[in-house]
Amino acid sequence: MVNYPLSIQSFEDLRNRKCLYIDKTNYVYNLVHQGKTYFLARPRRFGKSLLCNTLRAFFEGKKHLFEGLKIYDLEKDWTAYPILYLDFVSGDYTAGPIALIAIISVTLKNYEDDNGIIFDENLIKEQIDKIKETDPIKVESLKLSLRLEYDLKAVFDKTGLQTVMIVDEYDNPLIKSVNLETDKDIYRGFFSVLKSADRYIRFAFLTGVTKFAKTSIFSGNNQPVDISLDKNYSAVCGITHEELTSYLSDDIQAFADQRNISYDQMVALLKKWYDSYLFHERGIKVFNPVSLFNALQKQDFKNYWYSTGTPTILVDRIKKIAFDITRLKCDVEYSKDELENYKDDDLMTDLVPLLYYTGYLTIKEYHEDEDLYILGFPNYEVERSFFKSLAKEFFTTMENPSGLDYLRFRDDFRTGDVESAIERMKALFSSLPYANNKSLRLIERDFQNVIYLVFTILGEYIISEAHFSKGRADSILINKQYVYLFEFKIDQDAQTALNQINIKNYAGRFKMDDRQVIKVGVSFSSVEKNITDWAMEEVK
Repeated sequence: MVNYPLSIQSFEDLRNRKCLYIDKTNYVYNLVHQGKTYFLARPRRFGKSLLCNTLRAFFEGKKHLFEGLKIYDLEKDWTAYPILYLDFVSGDYTAGPIALIAIISVTLKNYEDDNGIIFDENLIKEQIDKIKETDPIKVESLKLSLRLEYDLKAVFDKTGLQTVMIVDEYDNPLIKSVNLETDKDIYRGFFSVLKSADRYIRFAFLTGVTKFAKTSIFSGNNQPVDISLDKNYSAVCGITHEELTSYLSDDIQAFADQRNISYDQMVALLKKWYDSYLFHERGIKVFNPVSLFNALQKQDFKNYWYSTGTPTILVDRIKKIAFDITRLKCDVEYSKDELENYKDDDLMTDLVPLLYYTGYLTIKEYHEDEDLYILGFPNYEVERSFFKSLAKEFFTTMENPSGLDYLRFRDDFRTGDVESAIERMKALFSSLPYANNKSLRLIERDFQNVIYLVFTILGEYIISEAHFSKGRADSILINKQYVYLFEFKIDQDAQTALNQINIKNYAGRFKMDDRQVIKVGVSFSSVEKNITDWAMEEVK
Protein backbone atom coordinates (compact mmCIF):
# COMPACT_ATOMS: atom_id res chain seq x y z
CA MET A 1 0.00 0.00 0.00
CA VAL A 2 1.08 3.56 -0.73
CA ASN A 3 2.25 5.69 2.19
CA TYR A 4 -0.39 8.42 1.92
CA PRO A 5 0.45 11.92 3.20
CA LEU A 6 -2.79 12.35 5.14
CA SER A 7 -2.52 15.10 7.78
CA ILE A 8 0.98 15.99 6.54
CA GLN A 9 1.25 19.53 5.19
CA SER A 10 5.04 19.93 5.34
CA PHE A 11 6.75 19.14 2.03
CA GLU A 12 10.01 18.44 3.84
CA ASP A 13 8.34 16.06 6.28
CA LEU A 14 6.48 14.36 3.44
CA ARG A 15 9.68 13.77 1.46
CA ASN A 16 11.67 12.59 4.47
CA ARG A 17 8.94 10.11 5.38
CA LYS A 18 8.88 8.90 1.75
CA CYS A 19 5.17 9.57 1.48
CA LEU A 20 3.32 9.72 -1.81
CA TYR A 21 3.87 13.03 -3.58
CA ILE A 22 2.00 13.80 -6.78
CA ASP A 23 4.62 15.84 -8.61
CA LYS A 24 3.34 19.41 -8.99
CA THR A 25 6.78 21.00 -9.12
CA ASN A 26 6.38 22.04 -12.78
CA TYR A 27 3.77 24.51 -11.48
CA VAL A 28 6.23 25.73 -8.84
CA TYR A 29 8.83 26.35 -11.54
CA ASN A 30 6.36 28.30 -13.67
CA LEU A 31 5.17 30.39 -10.72
CA VAL A 32 8.62 31.48 -9.59
CA HIS A 33 9.84 32.28 -13.10
CA GLN A 34 6.77 33.89 -14.66
CA GLY A 35 5.60 36.30 -11.99
CA LYS A 36 6.08 37.73 -8.55
CA THR A 37 2.85 37.98 -6.53
CA TYR A 38 -0.01 35.48 -6.75
CA PHE A 39 -3.31 34.57 -5.15
CA LEU A 40 -4.90 31.12 -5.35
CA ALA A 41 -8.42 30.32 -4.13
CA ARG A 42 -9.30 26.67 -3.64
CA PRO A 43 -11.73 24.85 -1.34
CA ARG A 44 -10.51 23.71 2.07
CA ARG A 45 -8.59 20.43 2.28
CA PHE A 46 -7.51 20.68 -1.34
CA GLY A 47 -3.72 20.82 -1.03
CA LYS A 48 -3.10 24.57 -0.69
CA SER A 49 -0.96 24.18 2.44
CA LEU A 50 1.22 21.54 0.81
CA LEU A 51 1.71 23.82 -2.19
CA CYS A 52 2.73 26.66 0.13
CA ASN A 53 5.18 24.38 1.90
CA THR A 54 6.60 23.18 -1.41
CA LEU A 55 7.25 26.78 -2.41
CA ARG A 56 8.86 27.37 0.97
CA ALA A 57 11.23 24.42 0.58
CA PHE A 58 12.16 25.60 -2.91
CA PHE A 59 12.97 29.14 -1.78
CA GLU A 60 14.91 27.76 1.19
CA GLY A 61 17.21 26.21 -1.43
CA LYS A 62 16.64 22.63 -0.24
CA LYS A 63 17.49 21.06 -3.57
CA HIS A 64 17.91 17.56 -2.10
CA LEU A 65 14.19 17.40 -1.27
CA PHE A 66 13.33 17.76 -4.95
CA GLU A 67 15.53 15.00 -6.31
CA GLY A 68 13.60 12.92 -8.83
CA LEU A 69 10.95 15.61 -9.33
CA LYS A 70 10.33 17.68 -12.45
CA ILE A 71 11.87 20.86 -11.09
CA TYR A 72 15.16 19.22 -10.08
CA ASP A 73 16.77 19.46 -13.52
CA LEU A 74 14.81 22.52 -14.67
CA GLU A 75 16.00 24.86 -11.92
CA LYS A 76 19.58 26.17 -12.05
CA ASP A 77 19.43 28.66 -9.16
CA TRP A 78 18.80 27.19 -5.71
CA THR A 79 19.42 30.37 -3.71
CA ALA A 80 18.14 30.28 -0.12
CA TYR A 81 16.01 33.39 0.43
CA PRO A 82 14.69 34.84 3.70
CA ILE A 83 11.19 33.44 4.29
CA LEU A 84 8.26 35.18 5.95
CA TYR A 85 5.64 32.45 6.34
CA LEU A 86 2.25 33.48 7.71
CA ASP A 87 0.21 30.41 8.59
CA PHE A 88 -3.41 31.30 9.33
CA VAL A 89 -4.71 27.73 9.01
CA SER A 90 -5.00 27.26 12.76
CA GLY A 91 -5.69 29.66 15.60
CA ASP A 92 -8.67 30.77 17.66
CA TYR A 93 -9.77 33.85 15.74
CA THR A 94 -13.07 33.94 17.61
CA ALA A 95 -11.12 35.47 20.51
CA GLY A 96 -11.21 38.85 18.76
CA PRO A 97 -8.70 41.08 16.93
CA ILE A 98 -6.07 40.62 19.62
CA ALA A 99 -5.67 36.97 18.51
CA LEU A 100 -4.96 38.04 14.94
CA ILE A 101 -2.48 40.67 16.14
CA ALA A 102 -0.75 38.11 18.36
CA ILE A 103 -0.27 35.56 15.55
CA ILE A 104 1.17 38.19 13.18
CA SER A 105 3.43 39.50 15.95
CA VAL A 106 4.82 36.04 16.70
CA THR A 107 5.44 35.41 13.00
CA LEU A 108 7.34 38.68 12.64
CA LYS A 109 9.41 37.87 15.75
CA ASN A 110 10.37 34.48 14.28
CA TYR A 111 11.27 36.18 10.98
CA GLU A 112 13.48 38.65 12.85
CA ASP A 113 15.18 35.88 14.86
CA ASP A 114 15.78 33.78 11.73
CA ASN A 115 17.54 36.69 10.07
CA GLY A 116 19.40 38.09 13.06
CA ILE A 117 17.69 41.47 13.25
CA ILE A 118 16.28 43.24 16.29
CA PHE A 119 13.13 45.31 16.13
CA ASP A 120 12.85 48.14 18.63
CA GLU A 121 9.49 49.90 18.94
CA ASN A 122 11.34 53.17 19.51
CA LEU A 123 12.21 53.03 15.79
CA ILE A 124 8.57 53.69 14.93
CA LYS A 125 7.58 55.71 18.01
CA GLU A 126 7.61 59.03 16.17
CA GLN A 127 5.27 57.71 13.47
CA ILE A 128 2.90 56.28 16.08
CA ASP A 129 2.86 59.52 18.05
CA LYS A 130 1.91 61.51 14.95
CA ILE A 131 -1.45 59.84 14.51
CA LYS A 132 -2.59 60.55 18.10
CA GLU A 133 -4.65 57.33 18.12
CA THR A 134 -6.11 56.19 21.45
CA ASP A 135 -7.73 52.93 20.36
CA PRO A 136 -5.23 50.22 21.47
CA ILE A 137 -6.26 47.81 18.70
CA LYS A 138 -5.67 50.44 16.01
CA VAL A 139 -2.33 51.37 17.57
CA GLU A 140 -1.20 47.74 17.62
CA SER A 141 -2.41 47.31 14.05
CA LEU A 142 -0.37 50.27 12.86
CA LYS A 143 2.69 48.93 14.69
CA LEU A 144 2.40 45.67 12.73
CA SER A 145 2.46 47.36 9.33
CA LEU A 146 5.36 49.64 10.31
CA ARG A 147 7.22 46.70 11.83
CA LEU A 148 6.77 44.60 8.68
CA GLU A 149 8.09 47.36 6.45
CA TYR A 150 11.06 47.91 8.78
CA ASP A 151 11.83 44.16 8.91
CA LEU A 152 11.71 43.69 5.14
CA LYS A 153 14.16 46.58 4.61
CA ALA A 154 16.43 45.49 7.47
CA VAL A 155 16.70 41.94 6.14
CA PHE A 156 17.43 43.22 2.64
CA ASP A 157 20.09 45.62 3.93
CA LYS A 158 21.73 42.84 5.94
CA THR A 159 21.62 39.96 3.46
CA GLY A 160 21.28 41.67 0.09
CA LEU A 161 18.36 39.30 -0.56
CA GLN A 162 14.69 40.01 -1.04
CA THR A 163 12.18 38.18 1.12
CA VAL A 164 9.77 35.46 0.01
CA MET A 165 6.37 36.00 1.64
CA ILE A 166 3.93 33.10 1.81
CA VAL A 167 0.49 33.50 3.39
CA ASP A 168 -1.48 30.28 3.84
CA GLU A 169 -5.29 30.61 4.22
CA TYR A 170 -5.12 34.39 4.55
CA ASP A 171 -8.93 34.61 4.87
CA ASN A 172 -9.38 32.12 7.73
CA PRO A 173 -9.19 34.82 10.45
CA LEU A 174 -11.80 36.87 8.55
CA ILE A 175 -14.10 33.88 8.07
CA LYS A 176 -14.04 33.19 11.82
CA SER A 177 -13.93 36.83 12.88
CA VAL A 178 -16.22 38.16 15.59
CA ASN A 179 -15.31 41.73 14.61
CA LEU A 180 -14.89 41.62 10.85
CA GLU A 181 -14.45 45.33 10.18
CA THR A 182 -11.71 45.64 12.80
CA ASP A 183 -9.89 42.58 11.44
CA LYS A 184 -10.19 44.00 7.92
CA ASP A 185 -8.61 47.23 9.20
CA ILE A 186 -5.68 45.19 10.53
CA TYR A 187 -5.30 43.47 7.16
CA ARG A 188 -5.68 46.73 5.26
CA GLY A 189 -2.70 48.25 7.03
CA PHE A 190 -0.55 45.13 7.19
CA PHE A 191 -0.93 43.94 3.59
CA SER A 192 -0.61 47.42 2.13
CA VAL A 193 3.10 46.90 2.79
CA LEU A 194 3.13 44.45 -0.13
CA LYS A 195 2.86 47.55 -2.30
CA SER A 196 5.01 50.04 -0.39
CA ALA A 197 7.85 47.56 0.24
CA ASP A 198 7.63 45.82 -3.13
CA ARG A 199 11.36 46.31 -3.84
CA TYR A 200 12.22 44.14 -0.82
CA ILE A 201 10.00 41.22 -1.88
CA ARG A 202 11.29 38.47 -4.19
CA PHE A 203 8.04 36.51 -4.38
CA ALA A 204 4.65 36.53 -2.62
CA PHE A 205 2.04 33.79 -2.64
CA LEU A 206 -1.33 33.98 -0.86
CA THR A 207 -3.98 31.29 -0.62
CA GLY A 208 -7.54 31.25 0.69
CA VAL A 209 -11.06 30.14 -0.02
CA THR A 210 -12.36 33.48 -1.24
CA LYS A 211 -11.35 37.10 -1.77
CA PHE A 212 -12.53 39.56 0.86
CA ALA A 213 -13.27 43.11 -0.18
CA LYS A 214 -11.72 46.11 1.61
CA THR A 215 -8.51 44.42 2.76
CA SER A 216 -6.11 46.29 0.38
CA ILE A 217 -4.89 42.93 -0.97
CA PHE A 218 -7.06 42.89 -4.08
CA SER A 219 -6.99 46.55 -5.05
CA GLY A 220 -4.49 48.95 -6.59
CA ASN A 221 -1.80 48.45 -9.18
CA ASN A 222 0.22 45.86 -7.28
CA GLN A 223 -2.53 43.41 -6.47
CA PRO A 224 -1.57 39.74 -6.83
CA VAL A 225 -2.17 37.83 -10.05
CA ASP A 226 -5.23 35.70 -9.36
CA ILE A 227 -4.64 32.19 -10.73
CA SER A 228 -7.82 30.74 -9.22
CA LEU A 229 -9.55 30.57 -12.62
CA ASP A 230 -6.42 30.31 -14.76
CA LYS A 231 -6.37 27.41 -17.26
CA ASN A 232 -2.62 26.94 -16.80
CA TYR A 233 -3.09 26.32 -13.07
CA SER A 234 -6.40 24.45 -13.10
CA ALA A 235 -4.66 21.29 -11.80
CA VAL A 236 -2.12 22.92 -9.48
CA CYS A 237 -4.08 21.40 -6.57
CA GLY A 238 -6.05 18.19 -6.73
CA ILE A 239 -5.38 14.92 -8.55
CA THR A 240 -5.97 14.53 -12.28
CA HIS A 241 -7.27 11.30 -13.83
CA GLU A 242 -3.85 10.76 -15.42
CA GLU A 243 -2.10 11.25 -12.08
CA LEU A 244 -4.53 8.87 -10.40
CA THR A 245 -3.86 6.01 -12.79
CA SER A 246 -0.11 6.73 -13.05
CA TYR A 247 0.66 6.91 -9.34
CA LEU A 248 -2.02 4.73 -7.77
CA SER A 249 -2.88 1.92 -10.16
CA ASP A 250 -1.90 -0.83 -7.67
CA ASP A 251 -4.10 0.61 -4.92
CA ILE A 252 -6.97 1.02 -7.35
CA GLN A 253 -6.67 -2.63 -8.30
CA ALA A 254 -6.49 -3.68 -4.64
CA PHE A 255 -9.65 -1.70 -3.89
CA ALA A 256 -11.35 -3.24 -6.94
CA ASP A 257 -10.38 -6.75 -5.84
CA GLN A 258 -11.79 -6.05 -2.37
CA ARG A 259 -15.10 -5.07 -3.98
CA ASN A 260 -15.03 -7.88 -6.55
CA ILE A 261 -15.25 -5.47 -9.46
CA SER A 262 -12.98 -4.59 -12.37
CA TYR A 263 -10.26 -1.93 -12.38
CA ASP A 264 -12.30 0.25 -14.77
CA GLN A 265 -15.42 -0.09 -12.61
CA MET A 266 -13.43 1.05 -9.57
CA VAL A 267 -12.07 4.08 -11.45
CA ALA A 268 -15.65 4.95 -12.45
CA LEU A 269 -16.77 4.74 -8.81
CA LEU A 270 -13.88 6.93 -7.64
CA LYS A 271 -14.81 9.49 -10.29
CA LYS A 272 -18.47 9.43 -9.24
CA TRP A 273 -17.59 10.05 -5.61
CA TYR A 274 -14.59 12.39 -5.70
CA ASP A 275 -13.83 13.68 -9.22
CA SER A 276 -14.97 16.47 -11.55
CA TYR A 277 -13.74 19.66 -9.91
CA LEU A 278 -13.04 22.03 -12.79
CA PHE A 279 -11.39 25.41 -12.24
CA HIS A 280 -11.40 26.62 -15.85
CA GLU A 281 -13.69 25.71 -18.72
CA ARG A 282 -10.70 24.39 -20.74
CA GLY A 283 -8.81 23.17 -17.70
CA ILE A 284 -8.24 19.67 -16.33
CA LYS A 285 -10.73 17.99 -14.02
CA VAL A 286 -9.33 16.97 -10.64
CA PHE A 287 -10.21 14.76 -7.70
CA ASN A 288 -10.37 16.09 -4.14
CA PRO A 289 -7.02 14.71 -2.84
CA VAL A 290 -8.04 14.22 0.81
CA SER A 291 -11.18 12.29 -0.09
CA LEU A 292 -9.42 10.22 -2.76
CA PHE A 293 -6.49 9.28 -0.52
CA ASN A 294 -8.79 8.35 2.37
CA ALA A 295 -10.97 6.17 0.13
CA LEU A 296 -7.98 4.30 -1.31
CA GLN A 297 -6.22 3.88 2.01
CA LYS A 298 -9.33 2.69 3.88
CA GLN A 299 -10.88 0.95 0.86
CA ASP A 300 -14.22 2.49 1.68
CA PHE A 301 -16.48 5.08 0.06
CA LYS A 302 -17.49 7.76 2.56
CA ASN A 303 -18.10 11.49 2.76
CA TYR A 304 -14.58 12.29 3.91
CA TRP A 305 -14.84 15.92 2.81
CA TYR A 306 -18.02 16.39 4.88
CA SER A 307 -16.22 15.20 8.01
CA THR A 308 -13.86 18.21 7.78
CA GLY A 309 -16.75 20.56 8.48
CA THR A 310 -18.71 23.17 6.55
CA PRO A 311 -17.09 26.60 6.15
CA THR A 312 -18.44 28.98 8.79
CA ILE A 313 -18.84 31.78 6.29
CA LEU A 314 -21.19 29.67 4.15
CA VAL A 315 -23.41 28.57 7.02
CA ASP A 316 -23.66 32.10 8.40
CA ARG A 317 -24.62 33.49 5.01
CA ILE A 318 -27.30 30.86 4.45
CA LYS A 319 -28.84 31.81 7.79
CA LYS A 320 -28.86 35.51 6.89
CA ILE A 321 -30.49 35.48 3.47
CA ALA A 322 -33.51 33.85 1.90
CA PHE A 323 -31.59 31.46 -0.31
CA ASP A 324 -33.64 28.98 -2.32
CA ILE A 325 -31.92 25.65 -1.67
CA THR A 326 -34.03 23.88 -4.31
CA ARG A 327 -32.26 26.06 -6.89
CA LEU A 328 -29.19 23.86 -6.48
CA LYS A 329 -30.84 20.59 -7.40
CA CYS A 330 -30.40 21.64 -11.00
CA ASP A 331 -27.30 23.30 -12.40
CA VAL A 332 -27.24 27.11 -12.11
CA GLU A 333 -26.07 29.82 -14.48
CA TYR A 334 -23.51 32.43 -13.49
CA SER A 335 -21.53 35.06 -15.36
CA LYS A 336 -17.86 34.12 -15.84
CA ASP A 337 -16.81 37.74 -15.41
CA GLU A 338 -18.72 38.10 -12.13
CA LEU A 339 -17.29 34.82 -10.82
CA GLU A 340 -13.72 35.86 -11.63
CA ASN A 341 -14.11 39.28 -10.05
CA TYR A 342 -16.13 38.18 -7.03
CA LYS A 343 -15.10 39.62 -3.68
CA ASP A 344 -16.97 38.61 -0.58
CA ASP A 345 -18.67 41.18 1.60
CA ASP A 346 -21.74 41.33 3.79
CA LEU A 347 -23.78 42.96 1.04
CA MET A 348 -23.66 39.87 -1.16
CA THR A 349 -27.07 38.24 -1.33
CA ASP A 350 -26.31 35.57 -3.91
CA LEU A 351 -24.62 32.49 -2.49
CA VAL A 352 -23.66 30.98 -5.85
CA PRO A 353 -20.11 32.41 -6.10
CA LEU A 354 -19.41 31.57 -2.47
CA LEU A 355 -20.67 28.02 -3.04
CA TYR A 356 -18.27 27.78 -5.97
CA TYR A 357 -15.22 29.00 -4.08
CA THR A 358 -15.94 26.85 -1.03
CA GLY A 359 -16.08 23.80 -3.31
CA TYR A 360 -19.77 22.95 -3.33
CA LEU A 361 -20.23 23.95 -6.97
CA THR A 362 -17.91 23.62 -9.93
CA ILE A 363 -17.88 24.42 -13.65
CA LYS A 364 -19.98 22.00 -15.69
CA GLU A 365 -20.28 23.92 -18.96
CA TYR A 366 -19.31 27.22 -20.52
CA HIS A 367 -21.43 29.16 -23.04
CA GLU A 368 -18.87 31.37 -24.74
CA ASP A 369 -21.38 33.48 -26.70
CA GLU A 370 -22.98 34.56 -23.41
CA ASP A 371 -19.80 34.40 -21.28
CA LEU A 372 -21.82 32.19 -18.96
CA TYR A 373 -20.85 29.30 -16.71
CA ILE A 374 -23.16 26.44 -15.84
CA LEU A 375 -22.28 25.43 -12.27
CA GLY A 376 -23.29 22.31 -10.39
CA PHE A 377 -22.21 19.84 -7.73
CA PRO A 378 -18.89 18.27 -8.77
CA ASN A 379 -19.61 14.79 -7.46
CA TYR A 380 -21.76 12.58 -5.27
CA GLU A 381 -19.75 13.18 -2.10
CA VAL A 382 -20.09 16.95 -2.28
CA GLU A 383 -23.80 16.92 -3.06
CA ARG A 384 -24.53 14.64 -0.12
CA SER A 385 -22.16 16.63 2.10
CA PHE A 386 -23.89 19.88 1.27
CA PHE A 387 -27.37 18.71 2.16
CA LYS A 388 -26.24 16.89 5.29
CA SER A 389 -24.43 20.01 6.47
CA LEU A 390 -27.49 22.16 5.86
CA ALA A 391 -29.80 19.67 7.54
CA LYS A 392 -27.61 19.79 10.62
CA GLU A 393 -27.78 23.60 10.67
CA PHE A 394 -31.50 23.78 9.94
CA PHE A 395 -32.74 21.10 12.28
CA THR A 396 -30.42 21.16 15.31
CA THR A 397 -31.76 23.57 17.92
CA MET A 398 -31.88 23.78 21.72
CA GLU A 399 -35.35 22.23 21.59
CA ASN A 400 -34.23 19.59 19.07
CA PRO A 401 -30.54 18.88 19.87
CA SER A 402 -30.48 15.55 18.06
CA GLY A 403 -31.41 17.17 14.73
CA LEU A 404 -33.27 15.36 11.97
CA ASP A 405 -34.29 11.77 12.73
CA TYR A 406 -34.04 10.88 9.07
CA LEU A 407 -34.01 7.11 9.62
CA ARG A 408 -37.59 7.24 10.95
CA PHE A 409 -38.64 9.54 8.13
CA ARG A 410 -37.14 7.03 5.68
CA ASP A 411 -39.04 4.16 7.31
CA ASP A 412 -42.29 6.12 7.05
CA PHE A 413 -41.90 6.74 3.35
CA ARG A 414 -40.68 3.24 2.61
CA THR A 415 -43.72 1.70 4.31
CA GLY A 416 -46.30 4.16 3.00
CA ASP A 417 -47.02 5.58 6.46
CA VAL A 418 -47.84 9.15 5.38
CA GLU A 419 -49.59 10.00 8.64
CA SER A 420 -46.46 9.29 10.71
CA ALA A 421 -44.30 11.27 8.26
CA ILE A 422 -46.63 14.29 8.49
CA GLU A 423 -46.69 14.14 12.29
CA ARG A 424 -42.90 13.96 12.29
CA MET A 425 -42.79 17.04 10.02
CA LYS A 426 -45.08 18.91 12.42
CA ALA A 427 -42.80 18.11 15.35
CA LEU A 428 -39.83 19.25 13.30
CA PHE A 429 -41.42 22.60 12.36
CA SER A 430 -42.49 23.24 15.95
CA SER A 431 -38.84 23.09 17.05
CA LEU A 432 -37.48 25.50 14.42
CA PRO A 433 -36.90 29.19 15.21
CA TYR A 434 -38.61 31.78 13.02
CA ALA A 435 -38.07 35.51 12.83
CA ASN A 436 -41.36 37.28 13.65
CA ASN A 437 -40.80 40.02 11.07
CA LYS A 438 -40.39 37.68 8.12
CA SER A 439 -42.57 38.31 5.09
CA LEU A 440 -44.93 35.67 3.76
CA ARG A 441 -42.52 35.10 0.86
CA LEU A 442 -39.64 34.35 3.23
CA ILE A 443 -41.78 32.10 5.41
CA GLU A 444 -42.80 30.17 2.30
CA ARG A 445 -39.16 29.91 1.25
CA ASP A 446 -38.18 28.56 4.69
CA PHE A 447 -40.99 26.03 4.51
CA GLN A 448 -39.98 24.85 1.04
CA ASN A 449 -36.31 24.63 2.03
CA VAL A 450 -37.09 22.51 5.09
CA ILE A 451 -39.31 20.11 3.13
CA TYR A 452 -36.75 19.83 0.36
CA LEU A 453 -33.93 19.12 2.83
CA VAL A 454 -35.96 16.47 4.63
CA PHE A 455 -36.70 14.63 1.40
CA THR A 456 -33.20 14.98 -0.01
CA ILE A 457 -31.37 13.87 3.11
CA LEU A 458 -33.43 10.69 3.15
CA GLY A 459 -31.37 9.53 0.19
CA GLU A 460 -34.53 9.06 -1.87
CA TYR A 461 -34.99 10.48 -5.35
CA ILE A 462 -36.68 13.86 -5.14
CA ILE A 463 -37.81 16.22 -7.87
CA SER A 464 -38.80 19.75 -6.85
CA GLU A 465 -41.26 21.73 -8.96
CA ALA A 466 -41.30 18.95 -11.55
CA HIS A 467 -42.65 20.04 -14.94
CA PHE A 468 -45.79 18.37 -16.29
CA SER A 469 -47.86 19.18 -19.36
CA LYS A 470 -50.42 21.10 -17.27
CA GLY A 471 -48.27 22.57 -14.52
CA ARG A 472 -45.57 21.90 -11.93
CA ALA A 473 -45.78 19.62 -8.91
CA ASP A 474 -44.13 20.97 -5.77
CA SER A 475 -42.23 17.77 -4.94
CA ILE A 476 -42.07 14.17 -6.05
CA LEU A 477 -40.46 11.60 -3.75
CA ILE A 478 -39.60 8.24 -5.30
CA ASN A 479 -38.28 5.05 -3.71
CA LYS A 480 -38.46 1.37 -4.62
CA GLN A 481 -42.03 0.88 -3.40
CA TYR A 482 -43.76 4.26 -3.71
CA VAL A 483 -44.14 7.44 -5.73
CA TYR A 484 -45.33 10.37 -3.59
CA LEU A 485 -46.81 13.42 -5.33
CA PHE A 486 -46.77 16.39 -2.94
CA GLU A 487 -48.49 19.73 -3.38
CA PHE A 488 -47.97 22.34 -0.65
CA LYS A 489 -50.21 25.35 -0.10
CA ILE A 490 -49.57 28.29 2.17
CA ASP A 491 -52.71 29.44 4.04
CA GLN A 492 -55.00 27.30 1.86
CA ASP A 493 -56.72 24.08 2.81
CA ALA A 494 -55.20 20.67 2.06
CA GLN A 495 -58.05 19.62 -0.19
CA THR A 496 -57.27 22.54 -2.50
CA ALA A 497 -53.69 21.24 -2.74
CA LEU A 498 -54.90 17.71 -3.41
CA ASN A 499 -57.38 18.94 -6.03
CA GLN A 500 -54.53 20.61 -7.93
CA ILE A 501 -52.71 17.28 -8.19
CA ASN A 502 -55.86 15.77 -9.68
CA ILE A 503 -56.79 18.67 -11.95
CA LYS A 504 -53.27 18.86 -13.37
CA ASN A 505 -53.10 15.04 -13.60
CA TYR A 506 -49.62 14.83 -12.10
CA ALA A 507 -50.15 11.09 -11.55
CA GLY A 508 -50.54 10.51 -15.29
CA ARG A 509 -46.78 10.35 -15.79
CA PHE A 510 -46.65 7.27 -13.54
CA LYS A 511 -49.60 5.40 -15.07
CA MET A 512 -47.39 2.52 -16.23
CA ASP A 513 -45.20 2.53 -13.11
CA ASP A 514 -45.36 -0.61 -10.96
CA ARG A 515 -44.96 1.38 -7.73
CA GLN A 516 -47.84 2.58 -5.60
CA VAL A 517 -48.62 6.24 -6.35
CA ILE A 518 -49.76 8.35 -3.38
CA LYS A 519 -51.03 11.93 -3.77
CA VAL A 520 -50.58 14.20 -0.75
CA GLY A 521 -51.95 17.72 -0.30
CA VAL A 522 -50.45 19.73 2.58
CA SER A 523 -51.52 23.04 4.10
CA PHE A 524 -48.97 25.22 5.91
CA SER A 525 -50.06 28.17 8.06
CA SER A 526 -47.93 31.31 7.87
CA VAL A 527 -49.40 32.35 11.25
CA GLU A 528 -48.81 29.10 13.13
CA LYS A 529 -45.68 28.38 11.02
CA ASN A 530 -46.54 24.72 10.83
CA ILE A 531 -48.56 22.16 8.92
CA THR A 532 -52.21 22.52 9.92
CA ASP A 533 -53.97 20.16 7.51
CA TRP A 534 -53.23 17.39 5.05
CA ALA A 535 -55.09 15.01 2.78
CA MET A 536 -54.07 12.02 0.67
CA GLU A 537 -55.31 9.69 -2.04
CA GLU A 538 -53.85 6.46 -3.37
CA VAL A 539 -53.95 5.85 -7.11
CA LYS A 540 -55.72 2.54 -7.66
